[in-house]
Amino acid sequence: MRIILKTKPYYAPQNGWSSDDYYSLHRYLHRLVTHADRKKDEIEQLDVQQMSDKTRVLLYCIISYYHLEKLFELSNLQKLTECQPLSEPLVLSNHGLKEENVYYKMNVMF
Repeated sequence: MRIILKTKPYYAPQNGWSSDDYYSLHRYLHRLVTHADRKKDEIEQLDVQQMSDKTRVLLYCIISYYHLEKLFELSNLQKLTECQPLSEPLVLSNHGLKEENVYYKMNVMF
């Protein structure tokens, strides 16, 4: 059975979210961005102003990590380049991505 959400996960309120919830959001955003050629319409309609800081940082990290900076040229995604590291760590899982990279810089932990 397929469930259709009225609100896209990147706009959803994140009150009480667990690490698993943020990890699921990360996976959704990852699929969206890494399949940009097939998801062009959805990407062009993203409104980063409606997203939480955590969602914006996750999106920024994914785009940067996979060297898809060309997406920052889209008018609706340009504001992502102004993302600042989160004030508190966002832990997505306990797998321990230890290397220094954009996630580490933005205070997102795997």
